[in-house]
Amino acid sequence: MELNESAIKGEKGTGYEGPEGGAFRCSNCEYFNPSTDGCSQEDMKEKSERERLPSGDVLVEPGGCCEYVDRKK
Repeated sequence: MELNESAIKGEKGTGYEGPEGGAFRCSNCEYFNPSTDGCSQEDMKEKSERERLPSGDVLVEPGGCCEYVDRKK
């Protein structure tokens, strides 16, 4: 099944939305680093145009979300 990117809301390629738009929260995702507000998910790091941290992680908002959210176990 192919992903219909035109149906994804938020940032092109990742679907990232700030706290006002998403149904999930970065702070509940296993890729979120709460000490830096960074996302280490590989697709986000490859496709997002958001600011990068020195580690290479994508700077996100704890209340934001994207298409790659993976809840902590």
